[in-house]
Amino acid sequence: MTVVLLSSDLAVLSRVEGAATRLGQTVRSASGQPQAVELCAGEDAVVVVVDLSMPSLDLASLVTNLKADGGATRVVAFAPHVHEQRLAAAREAGCDLVVSRGQFFSQLETILAE
Repeated sequence: MTVVLLSSDLAVLSRVEGAATRLGQTVRSASGQPQAVELCAGEDAVVVVVDLSMPSLDLASLVTNLKADGGATRVVAFAPHVHEQRLAAAREAGCDLVVSRGQFFSQLETILAE
């Protein structure tokens, strides 16, 4: 399985890569929405992890494009628990799993393995 990570935070990338490596998965990092969609193209099983702290994020458009192209198996979004509006917007946009940043990191391997 491939994990496509959309985050500008190098600490997030490091933690996701560590967990994915333990699970035998590959991580591809995307610097923006178009690249995230492009990285999913042609892949059979992709989990897209979206850091809702990314600037200029149009989540509704991103989720629509990821699911329309058929590459994304699951879209997981996370943000600090105090960003309630971003978390709610992610649910409304159709993300398959929306969790706080703390939940994401405490359950990272489980989330990637599902």
